[in-house]
Amino acid sequence: MARRKTFAVISPSSYYIDFVLRLVRRILMLAVVLFVALAAVGGGLTYYVITRQNSQEAVTPQSYLLSSYIPLNFTDGSGGEHEGWLLLGLRRAPVIILSHGYDSNRSDLLSLGDILRGNHFNVYVFNFHGPKAKERYSDLGPRQAADLNSAIAAVTRRPEVNPNRIGLYGTSLGGYAALEAAQANSKVKALVVDTTYATPDQMFDLQVDRLLGGSSKLFRVLTKAEFHLSTLGTKPPPILANPTRLEGMPKLFILGRDIPPLAEMTEAIYNQAPQPKQLLIMEHSLAGLTAVGEKKEYEDQVLNFFLQSLSLRAD
Repeated sequence: MARRKTFAVISPSSYYIDFVLRLVRRILMLAVVLFVALAAVGGGLTYYVITRQNSQEAVTPQSYLLSSYIPLNFTDGSGGEHEGWLLLGLRRAPVIILSHGYDSNRSDLLSLGDILRGNHFNVYVFNFHGPKAKERYSDLGPRQAADLNSAIAAVTRRPEVNPNRIGLYGTSLGGYAALEAAQANSKVKALVVDTTYATPDQMFDLQVDRLLGGSSKLFRVLTKAEFHLSTLGTKPPPILANPTRLEGMPKLFILGRDIPPLAEMTEAIYNQAPQPKQLLIMEHSLAGLTAVGEKKEYEDQVLNFFLQSLSLRAD
């Protein structure tokens, strides 16, 4: 009778199994620690971006020796108070409301405001943030648009201005707010937007990339998740959600080449916007203007647009 061959099966030793389990646990612990560290760094970046404010007002109406102005604060929807200056031009003339950009404040728009006031417009410049504003975190657009709507309501109650003829100007963050407010308010008759964006996510990614010195997919995923968490997961619609409301309204889009990502976004918004519209391409947006001649050209272009698009008549 033939004998059947048998083979011995060598099972792994308990030492080997313990070694593998310990290695896997350490790898998992290292991955968790690394994730927590990256999330912490991402949280720091997110916090910096959404709380970044420039409260140092370099100039005031007194610096310009302006006597024809009044302090005019307003309250937003959450009960916070925002500081503003109403520069007085021709009584019952239209009012142009200037909205400052990201990491900026009202004083950065005072030079432009003085030029417009000197040509008989009433001008209102205000702060999105401040010591009495309750919102400490920015969602990079929608809240600022709501603040601008509150500013419009406050200014149009003043007897010095024409409540039915409003011009809006905004740059970067203020540009987003101006675009949204213009679509929500039929009293807005002319609009100027300087180097802005279509969604808060675009502005957030840009600021994170600038802080990191370049783009990082990993940090974009982490920080964007934290940004959405900080804004309670809200996802605002594209800035031109109601483009028909801008039909017939003169619009000037200023594109500054000094911030290429925002320049591309601004051109895309311009292409989608209905007529009438103009596109002005400059080397610098308002935030990047340093040369006196270039700043004067910029302010003259904005002034000429409003003179052509916003009649000074008191109706």
